[in-house]
Amino acid sequence: MTPKRKNRRASIRRPPGPRSTRHDRGFTLIEAVLVIILVGILFGFGSVLLGKVFSSYSMKQEITEADWQAKVALERAARELRAVRTATAADLDVASTAQVRFIDSDGNGVCFYRNANRMMRSADGPATACGTTSPQVLADNITALAFSYWTSAGATTTSSALVYYITADMTVADGVYNSQFRTNVRPRNF
Repeated sequence: MTPKRKNRRASIRRPPGPRSTRHDRGFTLIEAVLVIILVGILFGFGSVLLGKVFSSYSMKQEITEADWQAKVALERAARELRAVRTATAADLDVASTAQVRFIDSDGNGVCFYRNANRMMRSADGPATACGTTSPQVLADNITALAFSYWTSAGATTTSSALVYYITADMTVADGVYNSQFRTNVRPRNF
């Protein structure tokens, strides 16, 4: 029995292979340090890129918010300006381009003006100063607000009786963002 076992062992021999070298055992310290440095550089560039992406997203959100506030405030002013009761000095004050004061068709006083960097609305008509009765903030980051009064021929006017339409100009600035909005309103009762 013993001779058969020896024969089996002789037939299971492994084929001769290449001798193991130093690299077959693992990485050297220099190779590991180089890999760590390269991975660090890649992560550094990646983090700068991600930082720019998040910054751009944040700025886009701020611009969208500023635009939305300005458009809503200007649309509200336009809607209420369409309801000016009459084109008389008692119902529409055209003395100032920084504000517009009027009486609407329901007999309520309305004033639109800018206070600091905000567009405001108050319940003050031509007989009172803007901001004394129920002031409301309509929009922030407003750096300019101006109203112009126009005749039917397209010339500016300072006479309430000649007003055919009103133009509202607004400038919004938030950080590096700066945009201008304009609307023309023709009151229904003129």
